[in-house]
Amino acid sequence: MAIPPGAAPIGDDDVIRLREQRAFTDRPITARLPLNYRIVPGWARAVIASGIGRMNRRRVERWGLFPAWPIDLSADVLADLRHGQAAPPAAAPAPVVLTHDIDSPEGLTQLVKQFLPAEEAAGARSTSYLVPCAWPIDHGLVADVIARGHAVGVHGCDHSNTTPFAPPDERRRRLDAAQSLAGRYPVSGYRAPSLLRTRALLRDVGARYRYDSSIPTSGGLFPTPNNGCATARPFRVEGAVELPITLPRDGPFWFLGCSPDESLRAWTESACLVARSRGIVVLLTHCERRFSGHPAMFKTYCRFLEYVRDRADRFAFSAPDAVLEGGNVW
Repeated sequence: MAIPPGAAPIGDDDVIRLREQRAFTDRPITARLPLNYRIVPGWARAVIASGIGRMNRRRVERWGLFPAWPIDLSADVLADLRHGQAAPPAAAPAPVVLTHDIDSPEGLTQLVKQFLPAEEAAGARSTSYLVPCAWPIDHGLVADVIARGHAVGVHGCDHSNTTPFAPPDERRRRLDAAQSLAGRYPVSGYRAPSLLRTRALLRDVGARYRYDSSIPTSGGLFPTPNNGCATARPFRVEGAVELPITLPRDGPFWFLGCSPDESLRAWTESACLVARSRGIVVLLTHCERRFSGHPAMFKTYCRFLEYVRDRADRFAFSAPDAVLEGGNVW
C-alpha cells in the first residue's frame, strides 16, 4: 500500500509524539488519599470499580477515544509508513508473553495451585510481578515458581499508588526498598501498581531494571481514561525499555461487565492483529478469584492458552527477556 501523492513526510519524532501522547497518567484519587487505599477490602474495591465500569460501558467514545479500545496500533502504522509503504507481513510467529500481577497472598497461592499447571500443560511459562513491601511473601512458593521455569518481577513497593507521584527522593527510596525482591531472585522487570506511571518514574525504573512493563497499548477507562501508547512493539522512553501490555487486561473486562466469551474474543482478535503487525502479544491477568481466578474467567484463560498453542504457525510462547534479547526494541 503506497502513501497517497502529496502526503506529508513522516519522521521519527512524529511516531514518538503519537506513542507518548497518552503514555503517562495523571494522579488518581487513590494516590491522593491520606491513607493507603488498600485498607478498603479488595472485594469492596472491585464492587466500586465494577459500578464505575458498568456505568461507563456504553460511553466508550469518552474513555476509549485514543488509544481506541480495546486495541489501537496507530503508532505502529505511522512507524511503518515512514518509508512510504506498509510493512511486509510477519515472517515468524509472534511472541506471546503471559504475565500476572500478584497483588495478594491469595494471588500467589492461586498462581502456583491453578495457573502454573495450566500454562505448563500448554507448553508456556509466565512472568509474575510481586508486591514486595505490602504483605508477607511466601518465599517457598516463589522458589517453586522459579524452579518450574517461570519468572518473577517487581510490582511497585506497597501498591499504594503513590510512587510515580512522590518527590524524587521519596520515589527513589520506595524503588530501592522494592529491590529487596530483586536481590533475592533473578528479577529483570518492573510493573507499576495500577499501571500508574510518569516520566520521572520511568527514568528511575530504567536505571534499576532491564525493562518496564507498565504502559498498555490501549488502557481504556482504567487507570485513567484514554491512556496507552498505541503500539504493540517494545520501545525506549525516558531511558527505559518499555514492553507494552498489548492485549486488554482482565480487570477492565470484569469491571465493564464483559462476559467470558466477549473477553476471549477480544483477546484472540487482538492477538491476531498484533501478530500481523509484527508486535509482541503481552497479556496481563490477576490470579485472585475476583479476576481471572474466578472459575468462568479461568476457563477463558485456559481457552486462550489452547488457542495460542494450537496455532504454532502464528504464535510462540515466550518471555520478556527472550523478547528483548531478540532485538525487538524500536
